[in-house]
Amino acid sequence: MKQLLICFALMFSLAVPLGSADTYEEKLMWDTYGPHPVTTSEYFIRNVTLPNYSIINLELENRAKQVECLAKNIYHEARNEPFAGQLAVALVTLNRVYDKNFPSTICEVVYQGIHTKSGFPKRDRCQFSWYCDGVSDVTANVKAYEETQKIANLAMISYGSMKSQGLDYTEGAIYYHTYEINPRWSTAYPKVGRIGDHIFYR
Repeated sequence: MKQLLICFALMFSLAVPLGSADTYEEKLMWDTYGPHPVTTSEYFIRNVTLPNYSIINLELENRAKQVECLAKNIYHEARNEPFAGQLAVALVTLNRVYDKNFPSTICEVVYQGIHTKSGFPKRDRCQFSWYCDGVSDVTANVKAYEETQKIANLAMISYGSMKSQGLDYTEGAIYYHTYEINPRWSTAYPKVGRIGDHIFYR
């Protein structure tokens, strides 16, 4: 019994954030029910005091699904770009998750668009063009997809810290387009600048 209590105490101590982070009441933390900004107390209520292992497994599966959606978005939007360009696409996707004008999960943001009754996206009516451009969405370049998975995971883990420390170098951008085009909507939003092959807007 004593050993069990010691193990529990050690696990709990590792779960408690270090430093002064929990004095920032609205600190952005990964909520395993979906990526939402939650306070420190809400995070522990939702994620540490769960007694049901099946619930925990479902949460892990959900997180894996969100990583996959983000990785696919990075892959199709920026797989040929350097790290900065790929992470910028990830940050825009996450910025949309936290914006009230967009859906509240990564997968919903990535696959946002007008769909037919049968569930298929209408051609050229999506937020991210790769999803409804009529081209296969298969991630054929295995090496590139593995890299985007790493970047997606990194972005999701570090997003809250980056935002709280002002390290989002897209400056909160929620839109972008390639430098080769000039869409009509681009004049409606403040321009951040070019990162990689894309021009970003807040």
